Parts: sequence; C-alpha cells; structure tokens
Amino acid sequence: MASAALVTKPVFTLADRLRIQQDTARDRQYIVIGRLTTIVFEAQRPLSGLSQSRPRYQNSKQATQLTEAMKPFSERQAVLWQSITLDWLSHKNAPLLAISRDQKDLLLPMGLPPLPPMPDPRWVSKKPTDIAPRIPQKLVGCPVVGDRVRDKITARDGRVYGVLHPITELCVMLGGSQGGFARIKGLVDPSDGTHLSLILDDSNPERMEGYFVGGRFQLGG
Repeated sequence: MASAALVTKPVFTLADRLRIQQDTARDRQYIVIGRLTTIVFEAQRPLSGLSQSRPRYQNSKQATQLTEAMKPFSERQAVLWQSITLDWLSHKNAPLLAISRDQKDLLLPMGLPPLPPMPDPRWVSKKPTDIAPRIPQKLVGCPVVGDRVRDKITARDGRVYGVLHPITELCVMLGGSQGGFARIKGLVDPSDGTHLSLILDDSNPERMEGYFVGGRFQLGG
C-alpha cells in the first residue's frame, strides 16, 4: 500500500489537493491542453525470462535489415509495456487534459472514460492484413498483463483510490488550430522528493475520477 507521503506534498493533505483541483475544474479555472491518449508509469514487474525473449520479426529480412533501435518487441517486452501503460489508442474518446490557470496542477476536468479493448500483446500477424484480436484493458485482474494498479490509498472519508506512481510520461494530442502531439514529463519535486502520481477512483465505471498529485511536470514537444 502506498502512503500519502509518496503521492502528495506535506504542505497540503491529500483531501486539500483533491478539493483544490475539484474547485478549479468546477469553476473552469483551467486551460485545455488537449486529449490525453497514453499514460506511462514506472512499476516493479518480474523480469524472469526477459533476456531470453527474442524480437518477433515478421520475416528473415527484418532480422538483418532493422537497426537495434527498430527491433520489434519480443512477446515478453510487449506484455511488460502494456502492464505499465494506460492507452486510449486514439484521441476520439480520450480524456480531456488541462492545466490550472496558476500552472500548478494538471487536471482531468471531465474524468477518465473507460479504457478501450487493446490488441493482445502476445499476438503476431502472419500477413499485413491481419487484425489483432482484442482483450479488455483492465486496471486490475487482467489475465495477460496482470494488475496495472497495485497500490492504493484510503482517504479520511473512507474512499479508496488506486495509485499509479511515478508517472514518467503523458502523451497528448494537442487542441487548437495547430494540433499535433506533445509529451509531458513527470518529474521529482526536489523540495520534498515526491514523484508525479495519478490517483484513481473507479467506483463509477462509466467515468473514473483522476487526480495528478505530487512531483512536478514539464510540458515538452
């Protein structure tokens, strides 16, 4: 179980941070960044068998022509990657991401819509027209990648939140006339040693609540 010290700054309690973000979202005191398509986080995962897992080339030519950076994931790598990401796969039903007008908080003012089914990371196509079978993208209880959310925190009112930490990267499709994509990096706050974290309340499966707390973030290209 994660302690509150891991995910929120000592100046405010967790309840304070959530109330500030809720008030900011309710009063529309934010600027929309775009649509959050992917969340990447660090996590302790078993690595047994990873070194013996081989890239899944589509044909023999790929093995000789592709550089090290272009090598396809092995099955083990693909499963591990899926276990440390939440992916809406496109911007169409991705959550709205905003920043508070004082630039202190990343906000999810409309919450988080359900995660769509994802391509099975164990599957390998036999021809270019093949379509990967889909499996549910679950926070907990996925038989393929295991539990994405493994830590939790309980608020004073008894509500239990899942915790993803530390957040390393957010992938965003930008809004406005310019469009395009951007990355937001999750960083450590040197003043208190906290990491950027995401806490989730999935009591409403149709629209989860999500709050970014602790750490710092950096908007990049």
